[in-house]
Amino acid sequence: MSVGHLAEVFEELKQIRRRGGKQNAQAHSEIASSLEDAYAVLIEAGQRETADLLRVVIVELKSLEKSGSLVRALEIKTLADRVFGDPAKAETWLQRPNRSLSGQKPADLLEDELGAAVVRELLERIDHGIFA
Repeated sequence: MSVGHLAEVFEELKQIRRRGGKQNAQAHSEIASSLEDAYAVLIEAGQRETADLLRVVIVELKSLEKSGSLVRALEIKTLADRVFGDPAKAETWLQRPNRSLSGQKPADLLEDELGAAVVRELLERIDHGIFA
């Protein structure tokens, strides 16, 4: 690996960002992979301090990816509790396959923001009395 490769890694990061700043696990995975490459180049070039700073960014990105999923799940769980008025009923609804979701369990869709938005919309429809 060379410094030229480091420039390629940063260009790849810019391309990922330009693709719309996807907020999903694939984008985070691509960014983390590119940062790992940059880290290796910096270590090889003897720039330990800069590499250590980059390592902190990589760890934070991976943590953010996990916490984003947790925040989504908590938000939907709270909304379901409010809509159903009972945490047990809400949990049952989240874990049961749903015809409106093509037989998928609402809880299974909480891995990314798009799935959470679909579940959130369905819960809001139920809350407003729109069942079909």
